[in-house]
Amino acid sequence: MGNRSAEQALSAVSQQVGPVEVAAPPHPAIGWTGIGAATVHQAPHAPPTARIRILIVTWNRKAFVQSLLGSLAKQTYPRELMDVTIIDNASTDGTLETLRDTFKPEALITNTTEKAHEPSFSAEASPTAKVGQPNTPGFGSLTLIRNSSNMGGCGGFNTGLAYTEWCSAAPAPSLGPRPPALGRSSPPSDFVWLVDDDADVAPDTLEHLHRTMSSSPDIGLVGSRTVNIADRKSTIETTIYYNFNTGAMQDDCPPENPKRDSWLEWVEKTGGTRGERAFTGQIDVDVVSACSMLARWGAVTGTADKDRSAVGFWDWRYFIYCDDADWCLRFAKAGWRVVLSLDAVVYHTPWNLKLTPARIYYANRNKVWMGQKVLKGEQLKRVTARAMKSNLRDALHAAWKRRLFHAHIILDTARDIAIQRTGKTGGDGPPGEPVFDALRRLRLLKSTVSIAALCPHADAVKWTADLRAHLREQLKLASDPALAEPELLVIAHNAIPQAKLPENAIVYGGHRASKLKKQLHLRKASPGAVIVFDQTNDFPALSIGGHNLHIDQKRPTIAQVERDGWFARARFMARWVPTAIRCLYFARTVKPHTSTGKYG
Repeated sequence: MGNRSAEQALSAVSQQVGPVEVAAPPHPAIGWTGIGAATVHQAPHAPPTARIRILIVTWNRKAFVQSLLGSLAKQTYPRELMDVTIIDNASTDGTLETLRDTFKPEALITNTTEKAHEPSFSAEASPTAKVGQPNTPGFGSLTLIRNSSNMGGCGGFNTGLAYTEWCSAAPAPSLGPRPPALGRSSPPSDFVWLVDDDADVAPDTLEHLHRTMSSSPDIGLVGSRTVNIADRKSTIETTIYYNFNTGAMQDDCPPENPKRDSWLEWVEKTGGTRGERAFTGQIDVDVVSACSMLARWGAVTGTADKDRSAVGFWDWRYFIYCDDADWCLRFAKAGWRVVLSLDAVVYHTPWNLKLTPARIYYANRNKVWMGQKVLKGEQLKRVTARAMKSNLRDALHAAWKRRLFHAHIILDTARDIAIQRTGKTGGDGPPGEPVFDALRRLRLLKSTVSIAALCPHADAVKWTADLRAHLREQLKLASDPALAEPELLVIAHNAIPQAKLPENAIVYGGHRASKLKKQLHLRKASPGAVIVFDQTNDFPALSIGGHNLHIDQKRPTIAQVERDGWFARARFMARWVPTAIRCLYFARTVKPHTSTGKYG
């Protein structure tokens, strides 16, 4: 999707799609409908009249946003009822300028603050818009908001939610004075649809979301079924539930959850929660993903039901990850149902393919803070202690398995949970550089040098062969007689078939004794550096010092270089011990968290 050109996006946008009739299904008696049921012929309903504001947050991904706008323009829901708002998190690749020139928004809005919970707007007419003429896609309105800094998905969506409030009949005074209407007017919203900028939505996605939302007045949030964008027959995410005993989010409904019986019946009908299955209907869940999530605006503001409190906006502390799950749990806490529409399809990249050390940091940090808002008493202390011990243990494991910078990031996670360090704080370690340049800088491009490639699985053996081919190609291009190909020494787990290993491979077993024994073999080989692929490795390689080169297969010719050895590990342990004491004390004394304002 992200490789489509602007011309292709405009071609998709230019297709005119007329309004459709939307029929609402009956309220599900047991939490789900549509699986194995007989066809029901319903009387036609009047065309929808609900105004829906669509919020899209982006950062340096203009091709993705253009493609998404193309798929939004093909929605079967009436486009004149769709107010699209794109929040640009201070992109540096010309995203805002490209979107402005291509799609002709009616207004440009600047959020002048750098705080995710204190927006302040100023507006100007778009220089590309013409008075009385609609935006290029023909939406009810199109607005670009420019954030003054990168506030992450959390701050970006908060900007969009605050702008939705700013467009209402009585905007908050703190957001700044609202100028006269710019271009076409934008009436107050009935719902807000949050969509990831790298998603692709089926033509009837919004229609199904709205239909499910309209099926019962006690539904506050409706989410989409997620399908692999690279394999559009495979569903990768449906039901998500929060486990109050572990603090984890999971596909299956925990036994103590009141939705358990309806979920079991649903799974029996479908055969599973993922894969190539015939999913349809709707089911009550605990969490839906913000890659496509429709929210009742009156539930957010507290105007939809006088007996329910306002849910408010996203928790400003999070930056990214768990912010959408936190919002879902708060909807449920306020008395609203959270429902998954299995017919509302969104195509998206699997979340695990996006993981980096920084993203794991945010996910683990925010998960504990989210627990402080839904757990109490000994249960809160038990779940928090479990999470803190897991972080501390993982940090130790990484430090002794040639992943030292990753170990420091994990330790930072545990520390920042305890000291309540908020916002954008995670990092991805040393800067990347071309692996050939890194080896030349470290003077390792010599025929007398060996480099250990740690291979815990068969894919890593193939990646080593690919790296060898890349180095040979670069050596030919360099044409430098002083440079030569080093030996890549494969250190392989014994679960890898022997036929896939080179003759000189050092093979180790999964148990500790085998790993210790192989240290002697490694010491004799005396490699000048160690290569770790994708931050996964279970072999310690303690007997050598030197450098670690971390190579992520999303960028297979780029390496992150760090110094390793006994001194570096000793420095890490000097950090680990006091941090562990602080974190375990936090777990023993942790208290529930209550937000004081609308942002969380």
